[in-house]
Amino acid sequence: YGIQGNVVSSVSPDLIVSQSGALNNAYYHEYILSINSLPNPLLKWENTKSWNIGLDFQLFQGITMNFEYYGRRSNAIIEQDIPYEYGRSTMQLNGGRIDNHGIEFSMNLTPFQRENFAWTLGINASKNWNKSKTDPVTAKVDELDRSDFIDSGGGNRLLKKGYPLTAFWSYDFTGLSPENGYPTFNLGGPYDGKETDPTKYLVYSGQSDPYFTGGLNTRIRYKGLSLGADFSLLLGGKKRLPNPYEHFLSEKMPNPYQNLSKDLTKRWKKQGDEKYTNIPALFTATDNSNKMTLPDWTPESIYTMWAQSDARVVSSSFLRCTQLMLTWNLDRAWCARFGATSFSLSASVNNLFVIASKKFNGFDPELGDSVQPKIFSFGVSVGF
Repeated sequence: YGIQGNVVSSVSPDLIVSQSGALNNAYYHEYILSINSLPNPLLKWENTKSWNIGLDFQLFQGITMNFEYYGRRSNAIIEQDIPYEYGRSTMQLNGGRIDNHGIEFSMNLTPFQRENFAWTLGINASKNWNKSKTDPVTAKVDELDRSDFIDSGGGNRLLKKGYPLTAFWSYDFTGLSPENGYPTFNLGGPYDGKETDPTKYLVYSGQSDPYFTGGLNTRIRYKGLSLGADFSLLLGGKKRLPNPYEHFLSEKMPNPYQNLSKDLTKRWKKQGDEKYTNIPALFTATDNSNKMTLPDWTPESIYTMWAQSDARVVSSSFLRCTQLMLTWNLDRAWCARFGATSFSLSASVNNLFVIASKKFNGFDPELGDSVQPKIFSFGVSVGF
């Protein structure tokens, strides 16, 4: 058990400014200062109370295991809304109460070992739960914006009590209109006046961070030849798919020189297509039929809403082969014949393959719209 304090150097009880050079105009040539952080005389250290319990043991001289359970409770400095009278919309303040607890497990075993043959396995896994303990009414001075809930607050803002730090919400997509292929949504209601809580008409989509991570490494050796492979596993995260093309949200037709997603070929083109696709028709009208008034009384483009809807949320879980390697070591007796103590040849490839949701269309789940390059390496090692 322990208590840890942390001083965040980017904020201070005093005003923090930086020199920005000279103001270059026709009247003034004076140096100016830019405000980095407003003074906060009530600022306190971040503090974290943590405890953990662990167990290490070995079985049959071939299996070693480590298990740890931990808990952390933090009072963090987080970005929060402040009144515009202060000259800026947000500021880092105390008040971010976050509970973390999780488990970590690792195991190494040798299922088979002889003089000329051996097989070893290594497994590691961890699972973390984090939950905001801060009431959203007291976590801010001004109300949170709708975009904070859609974008998970950038991962550094507490949005709603009882939800993970990287929780995010989406518009509730109900399908395409059979008349024109435009997206439709369920905004709930009816509401008595302006609705300021976005979670009343948005649906919870999950958390952007994975809640389980794991890894596996294995090595097989036969005499001087060894084969090894490393794998990583992430489960539980969610993310949005990228838009079909760059200017999709502005409802402009795609540029003929732009790269387009092949999902665009599945878009709505005629009545009846709404039964087989959730890709809306291209917007070609000149009226305001692409706008919808939200319960907070602000208009929003239905194409922006579609891109931020649960129809575009996909599991970001994946299994990746991070490395595959092959090594050959020459027998020492042969090495001695040419005055060497060791000689080996090696070849490896990184990012060999990844297994993820088919909705990524072959793109990497961590990158969204591109792929991790395969890296091939070859090596020769000689020791004297």
